[in-house]
Amino acid sequence: MNLDTLKTTWKALDERLTRIEALQAQTNDLERARDAEARAKAGQLASRRALRPLAIGLGVQAVIGAVLLVVAATFWGSRIGETGSVSLVASGIAVQLYAIALIASAGQELSLIRRVRMTGAVLDMQGALAALRRWRETIGWVLGLAGGVIWVPLLLMGFAAAGVDLWTQRPGLVGAWIASGIVFTALIGAGLRWVYRHPRLAAAMRADPAGQSVRRAELALTDVRAFEAEGR
Repeated sequence: MNLDTLKTTWKALDERLTRIEALQAQTNDLERARDAEARAKAGQLASRRALRPLAIGLGVQAVIGAVLLVVAATFWGSRIGETGSVSLVASGIAVQLYAIALIASAGQELSLIRRVRMTGAVLDMQGALAALRRWRETIGWVLGLAGGVIWVPLLLMGFAAAGVDLWTQRPGLVGAWIASGIVFTALIGAGLRWVYRHPRLAAAMRADPAGQSVRRAELALTDVRAFEAEGR
């Protein structure tokens, strides 16, 4: 074999190796893309599944709110015009407003969960989850603080249904209930203000209202984003 033939053969081998390496690189890129797509789908599915308990709980909350709404509206509506019924009517209206808040909150959260489920991209899902987290952080404290006093009109309604008008017969006791509810709510509010001045405590407090379902959904998507970042 002369030198020219050797050069030609070596060049052909080099070109063949280059093509093989290019094909191998394309195959590797394709496999990584498929792997990334599979991981993304798995993360999205895990995130959506993580929100199912929350969606069920919100459905129960909406049902409870609807029942409470009907009971409260029927209660105060049947007492309009009765002598000395102003306190009972006010109690019924307060409970009805709280029930409306429960229903509205559940509806808004279910709408945000639906947005997470209907979104295809991981980044869009993370944005929808962030919106859900912000809403739960806000409404959780609002309903919680309102719950610190709403038990008083609920008790008044319960006793009135049993034929006992505590507001008329035991005004001192009712006043003590109202005062304790206000003090409790004020203490909780002051405690929250103190906690939010400390970054670590504030971070923990912000995590809790979001709920386990939201945190699990966020973690599932975080894993996908981390895998995508490694692939780059």
